[in-house]
Amino acid sequence: MRKSITATLYACIAIAATACSSSPVDDDTPYMVVPPSPSTPKSEIRAAIEDLISTYPVCIRVPLFRAVDVRPLNLDPARLGLNDEDAELAFDVMVRLGYMTKVPRPDLGDRVVEFKRTQLGDDAGELRAGEATDSAIIGTGGFCVPARRKLVEIKNIEDNAKVADSRYLIVDFIHTEDPASVWAQNPDLRQLAGGEHGQVPSGPLVGRVLLQRVWLRDKHPLQGAPDSGALWAPNYDYVHNRWTDIRWGGVNLRPWGLN
Repeated sequence: MRKSITATLYACIAIAATACSSSPVDDDTPYMVVPPSPSTPKSEIRAAIEDLISTYPVCIRVPLFRAVDVRPLNLDPARLGLNDEDAELAFDVMVRLGYMTKVPRPDLGDRVVEFKRTQLGDDAGELRAGEATDSAIIGTGGFCVPARRKLVEIKNIEDNAKVADSRYLIVDFIHTEDPASVWAQNPDLRQLAGGEHGQVPSGPLVGRVLLQRVWLRDKHPLQGAPDSGALWAPNYDYVHNRWTDIRWGGVNLRPWGLN
């Protein structure tokens, strides 16, 4: 029998009312989200941001990835469309990084190649690329690679900030490239993401994160409430009345309006 999150919410209110919010919760809710306490230690905030900006998925759409593990692919430029012009580079990058293998198929043509995911490509983490992934770094519509950014400095912390109908702990910060990251060591990977002015430039940037405490369904809020929930950056989808992008939704490596 499923344990009712509604019952958990009521119990939480009775024992630690400051830990709870009016977020919609029902028996199908896999997690509960509440605003962080104003007394949240800066060391915990810093650690949460470091984790989020390191693991944040930068996703690149490559429609031809639908052929991976499915069928051989003809990479003859005359056979590729305008939207596939960077596809061969994307395949080569993923092969070099160990996420897939590349086997020529001369029996089918001079430029025909078969690509398959490696175990690393299958098990590289819970990243998303639109319809592109299940739980692997490589999906049917492209691939995602962790941003691997490094926190330089926290510039500002705003407690109990209201955004739409939710309240967050909003943090503005400076971050930069990790010289040990795949982005630093593979310029062609950055090229796929838009060059120096793309999603993951090499230099320092001003970022912003909207933090809330998140309890997963199997972690009861009463165990250490109100500070037992992880600091994540979820977004609330008011159209479908649900939390979405539960870990990275409120992470902005580049705040709105900045180039």
